[in-house]
Amino acid sequence: MDTSDTIAAIATAASGAARGMIRISGPSVLDCLSQCFVANEGEKDLAAIDVPSVVEGSIHLGDRSEKIPCDLFLWPSAKSYTRQPTAELHTLGSPPLLEAAMQSVCQCGARAAEPGEFTLRAFLAGRLDLTQAEAVLGVINARGQEDLDTALAQLAGGLSGPLLKLREQLLQILAELEAGLDFADEDIEFISQENLGRILGEARQTVLAALEQMGNRTETTDLPRVVFLGPPNVGKSSLFNALVDSCGSTTRSIVSSRSGTTRDYVTAVVDLDGMVCELIDTAGQDDSVAAESIAHAAQSMSNEQRDQATLRVQCLPASEVRSIDRLEPSQLVAFTKSDLAETDLVANDSTVACSSLTGAGIDAVRAQIRQRLEQVAQREGNSVAITAARCAESLHHANASLERAIGLCEQSGVEELVAAEVRIALLDLGRVVGAVYTEDVLDRIFSQFCIGK
Repeated sequence: MDTSDTIAAIATAASGAARGMIRISGPSVLDCLSQCFVANEGEKDLAAIDVPSVVEGSIHLGDRSEKIPCDLFLWPSAKSYTRQPTAELHTLGSPPLLEAAMQSVCQCGARAAEPGEFTLRAFLAGRLDLTQAEAVLGVINARGQEDLDTALAQLAGGLSGPLLKLREQLLQILAELEAGLDFADEDIEFISQENLGRILGEARQTVLAALEQMGNRTETTDLPRVVFLGPPNVGKSSLFNALVDSCGSTTRSIVSSRSGTTRDYVTAVVDLDGMVCELIDTAGQDDSVAAESIAHAAQSMSNEQRDQATLRVQCLPASEVRSIDRLEPSQLVAFTKSDLAETDLVANDSTVACSSLTGAGIDAVRAQIRQRLEQVAQREGNSVAITAARCAESLHHANASLERAIGLCEQSGVEELVAAEVRIALLDLGRVVGAVYTEDVLDRIFSQFCIGK
């Protein structure tokens, strides 16, 4: 990506809305705007603006002479997000109008931005470090309030802040070690072995804390998967449909009184009060089916979905209710067809009773699924997962180098070996915060962004 180009992109969602936005950034922003944007009478001349400003006006639509009203938000200097002149055109949110306005912007000298190119420019300009750039992606892909809070904390420097401070401390230690090596023939001690061991020990604890914070999460783009399991004709598909309907989705499973209606699995992406997840309806589990039958193949797919589930909802008939031991956060029992039960069922933190026919308990199922997904997310860790995937190996290497350096501190005359280990640790920490990086790392990270961010 050429950072000397002027880039533009529609930066709002593709669906229709009251307002939409086109973002432009690069050295030729003002030249581009002078051709496609017309300020209202009485507004400042764009060339005379030297501080962030809002200008009311209109923008041309593509090859046509028509114009639509538009508010221009202009950052004319390096104080913008990308540290280049930047503009945002806020106008009507109709997709065809935004596409026509975008065409006009590109005809006036801008080019269409690649995925993540605005944030990449912010990173290359030093506005963000690499973990903060990844946190922008975490904000975009947040599946609920907890994911959003985590990403915002990382964007504020929650992960890179301590590691950057640690890197500065290790650079100071390395300078003192190398100064001691330069004056090895003189009776000068720049840092004592005791202090060196203590500081390196504290540095290692900081690295271990970062590793613990990141946990074992390695994926961020996959939605949590809620898989409905149970015997044939227990009401899985009806419960799936009731939940989908309550979330406003149009995806539905086929429902029939005949056993084994569901052959394949059916999926729907829903928003459970801020927790976006994927619901998956599977074929009924029946161990008596023949190994070569279609039903057996359907159950094999059900088992595959079960193994990949974030949360398994085991559906059992309310007429056969039995006591259930406390379950893991990744499990939930739903007693279906509660309208047919002879006695009232009392739900607890492991079970919930519901009826897809009457709607009783459906809200409780929604709430339980959301609560379980939050518990699973909390258990998995509180760092943006893509950062964990990229950084874990480097932090493990840095930890190993510091551990070796601490061991060497117990010996005498090995300052050069200690310095070598500290250099390796610094290199690995630099990879984490983006002080050391390669093009393939940047391509891998920023290719996951959406266009306009």
